[in-house]
Amino acid sequence: MTNLLKKILGLAPIRKALEHLFEEWQMNRPIILGPKERLILHPEARLNNFIANTRSGNIKIGAFVFFGKNVSLLTGTHDYRETLFERIKKVPESGRDIIIEDGAWIASNATIIGPCNIGKNSVICAGSVVISDIPEGVIAGGNPAKVIRRISFNNQNGN
Repeated sequence: MTNLLKKILGLAPIRKALEHLFEEWQMNRPIILGPKERLILHPEARLNNFIANTRSGNIKIGAFVFFGKNVSLLTGTHDYRETLFERIKKVPESGRDIIIEDGAWIASNATIIGPCNIGKNSVICAGSVVISDIPEGVIAGGNPAKVIRRISFNNQNGN
């Protein structure tokens, strides 16, 4: 075996590891549609890949909030009463904020449509569509999401 071939074979595992890390980074990177400064993330939030549409409002995510895969946070909307190009271009600039309070868990494939507030330590079930406020300390799910039950916390940090 030539020295060059030995070097190439020796680098293959490193290249494969780097490719894996790059794929993980790409998979967990958010997609932000609209002004990036309207997305306010607490440094202690733990988020997977998600889409944040900030065209029509701010999105604020509190401490210890965590997401499953493929969560959508949508502030943008269109005027359904319009037609053709007018329907596409008419998007409100504000008034559709989304606030996710500390400790909330948003499970995989949930869609949050502003304006709404998700209360502290609440859980949004996988695949749910949130279109209104969810109080703190509850499990909510469905389409549209509704409170399923209150959470009995194991410690004093809950509600």
